[in-house]
Amino acid sequence: MRKVDRRKFVSGIGAATLAGIAGCSGGGGGGSDDGGGDTDTDTGSGGDGGDAPDHVDPSTYPEFDPADPEFPQLTDTLLDSGFETGSLNDLERLQENPRDEPRYGASVAETPDDESEWLDPDTLEFSLTPTEDPTVYEETLRPLLDNIAEETGKEVNYAALDSYAAQVEAMRSERLHLAGFSTGAVPYAVNIANAVPFSVQIDGSGENGSFGYRLWLITQVDNEDIGSLDDLAGDPMQNVAHADPSSNSGNLAPRALFENQGVVPEEDYEVSYSGGHQQSSLGVANGDYEAAPVCSTCYARVVNDGQIDPEQIKTVYASDPFPTTAFSHVNTLHPDIQEGVRAAFLDYDYQDTTIAEEFEGRGTWIEIDYATVWDIILQIQESLEVEYNTGNLEG
Repeated sequence: MRKVDRRKFVSGIGAATLAGIAGCSGGGGGGSDDGGGDTDTDTGSGGDGGDAPDHVDPSTYPEFDPADPEFPQLTDTLLDSGFETGSLNDLERLQENPRDEPRYGASVAETPDDESEWLDPDTLEFSLTPTEDPTVYEETLRPLLDNIAEETGKEVNYAALDSYAAQVEAMRSERLHLAGFSTGAVPYAVNIANAVPFSVQIDGSGENGSFGYRLWLITQVDNEDIGSLDDLAGDPMQNVAHADPSSNSGNLAPRALFENQGVVPEEDYEVSYSGGHQQSSLGVANGDYEAAPVCSTCYARVVNDGQIDPEQIKTVYASDPFPTTAFSHVNTLHPDIQEGVRAAFLDYDYQDTTIAEEFEGRGTWIEIDYATVWDIILQIQESLEVEYNTGNLEG
């Protein structure tokens, strides 16, 4: 592990990104499909097949540019380009035009002006998004926890909490000072617990970095009826697989994002629950379903296992990347401690530590703006008319 020059690292992202920064298992130990962008930033939304004369013939597909993608595209092309995840370029694009405030729910709470309200505990309590074994990541995160202690001068205790609601409630009551909240729980933490999300975990080993996952709408390459998302509209006989009622990219996200593009599931097409992303992917490959919205990284795993030929499946729509675990502190934490905490996350490279080894290469943290990067999640939660109380959180 080495300490890095944050300014040098972040300069590669572009000055426009920095202007949008206030300070998306997936990155940081959270599941890659948990939780709930302006619609005009959804990559490929409402795609028209790239004006291809025949969307059944891959030779007519537009040349793929990850920065300005057109669809349809073979999933083989997308996987070769690493398009199943987001990149630092995506973060730059998203934050070139930062939102002044979140589209839904409260803005991130500021540090109180009254110094008597600042927290200055002897021990900082830290929790990562709950898993079946809440203590599983304690030793994995030891390099980070040690740096937090070094940078703040405080002891750090890893708090093993067993549910999302318990995690949010602990920060609301100021018994928890630092936390990695899973994707869908982040807005609850902001609205209920005055959490300040400041960073996400990425794979910083490559030139462009990677984080998160996308929603892909897939179908058979020789499906003559579907070359764009719009082709799902008005044909209620089309059988489209959604993964599971509680799945983000497999159900909740397409219900919100597709409707914002004029395609309403269960009105414009028939929804069949497949039971999971693997089942949806295989069902499309076998012709059991006309199409399916799937988690891109879940689809990639099915391909990597040799169960699907990616040259036989095309993607006709792809969303902006979904962020993963957001690392946050409570807004009342003493400003000096906040500064030290951010330094421990952002000024060090953890690519050669147990952190990167455990989290599939994600050993770097980068600053984010909640209102902008979490906009795609807030769009979904707005559609669902989510009410922010811990009683709605399961885990």
